[in-house]
Amino acid sequence: MNLEWYIAHRLLRGDGTKSVSVPIVRIAIVGIALGLCVMLLSLFIITGFKYEITEKLSGFTAHLSVVPFVPGSVGEGGVVRASESLLKGLEEVEGVKNVYGYIERPAIFKSKEEIHGVVLKGVDMGYDVVFFRENLKKGEMPDFKTERASNEILISASVADMLGIGVGEKVAAHFVQDPPRARVFTVAGIYDTGFKEYDDVMVLVDERHLAKLNDWGPGEVSGIAIELEDVERLNEVVKGVENVVYDASGNYEVQTLADVAPQIFDWLALLNMNVWVILILIVVVAGFNMVSGLLILILDKTSLIGILKALGYKNVSLRKLFLYISAGLIIKGMLWGNVLAFLLAGIQAIFRVIHLDPVTYYMDTVPINFSLGYVILLNVGVVVVTVLMLIVPTMLISKINPVKAIKFE
Repeated sequence: MNLEWYIAHRLLRGDGTKSVSVPIVRIAIVGIALGLCVMLLSLFIITGFKYEITEKLSGFTAHLSVVPFVPGSVGEGGVVRASESLLKGLEEVEGVKNVYGYIERPAIFKSKEEIHGVVLKGVDMGYDVVFFRENLKKGEMPDFKTERASNEILISASVADMLGIGVGEKVAAHFVQDPPRARVFTVAGIYDTGFKEYDDVMVLVDERHLAKLNDWGPGEVSGIAIELEDVERLNEVVKGVENVVYDASGNYEVQTLADVAPQIFDWLALLNMNVWVILILIVVVAGFNMVSGLLILILDKTSLIGILKALGYKNVSLRKLFLYISAGLIIKGMLWGNVLAFLLAGIQAIFRVIHLDPVTYYMDTVPINFSLGYVILLNVGVVVVTVLMLIVPTMLISKINPVKAIKFE
């Protein structure tokens, strides 16, 4: 067995209640535990924000969208011809989960008392309604499998409140065109995602109504939505999608979630920067806490150092010994930090204790995402950085005289 590790193991297990260094070492351990807890909570929250916002955005739009390369024309002037060859080519790209066409068209909803501007998203029976079904609060999903165009629509709770309508009631949609047109729809269901920016305008409707209003033929849509199996592979998949789109006959471009909502992803990037600042500051503080604890520990064990030196122990071996002891204390503090962080994060994830303003944060509670990969990397990083910070203080051992050290009290 490694002698340094054996001695460090015995010292870590031994009764140190009478030792002068015990209070200082315990403070260092508590500092590391609290520091790691804060870092893990920051990590859980920021990854939670990313995950929740990405999921909601992709539910309203898609991970990738093929749209006309004509700024400002989507839904009225821009047309994508979703031919079978184009759709098949997109479906065959590795990493693509689902492909469907959609039509978007602005409209003005008018109830008996109020009016409100919305964006109608026309989809067909092949559209995956999982996202809206998970956020359905009242009623049921519209049935788009009817032989004729369905008059049922899905609106958000905020739109329903603004217009003063509920499930089963009718609402008139007015379209600005020449000549002006109007359609009367029936509210089949009401959803609420907490993403106010989209909830306030997005309405799900039968694609056939909008195609007729636009005088579009079969296969003509505002865009083609592409859902991915794993959003983490977006940058990889987008290259394959672009190759298929650029080979197609048409002036199209591929938009990502970041292109659709750049302000939201800029906000997330700012949060990322804040988290990095927090991580660096806390690691540095925890490192200095451990440095002070190590120096006190060396001072407390001066007699032991002198005895070991007198027995022929080299300075390098002694430094390794105290690094082992420090690493053991760091890991002990980190274990408590992990337990505390997972406990607090679990309480928030299950009971949703801390609430947020959805207008500002796009959700009503603090999101939590347990990303084990990041947890492992953070733990390893903290151990490596703090142990490296302790290398220099251990050099003090080489300056200790064994004769004086043995007499030291």
